[in-house]
Amino acid sequence: MGRPLEKRFIGNTTASGPQIQVSCRPTAAAAANGYIVKQVSGRRFKCTNANGTAVCKLVTTAPAQGEVRITLTDSAGGTYFASKISSRTATVVAGTGTQFASGSKVRWNFTAVANTVLAVANA
Repeated sequence: MGRPLEKRFIGNTTASGPQIQVSCRPTAAAAANGYIVKQVSGRRFKCTNANGTAVCKLVTTAPAQGEVRITLTDSAGGTYFASKISSRTATVVAGTGTQFASGSKVRWNFTAVANTVLAVANA
């Protein structure tokens, strides 16, 4: 699994601290913003949103039932989607962003830095 996400990045995004916000679809209901409860593997997370809780597979497209998507943003406001994420880096697929190529392994935190670091959403 590599380096798992640090525990401080996991948990309810309404609590204080730097928790990662995700778009997940744990049930048949539409995808909604939620948070990671537990990392199961490099690409599987137990996620919760207003509709429920389930182990979800990380995807780079709009989440179907049982899937989760983590969106990252570059310093110019371009978007990327994590195909794999660890404690310090994410392998990304470009959405609207142009600073990094699809398949790049990029450092992440909660504040983007031009051409070096992507920002992950937190509420």
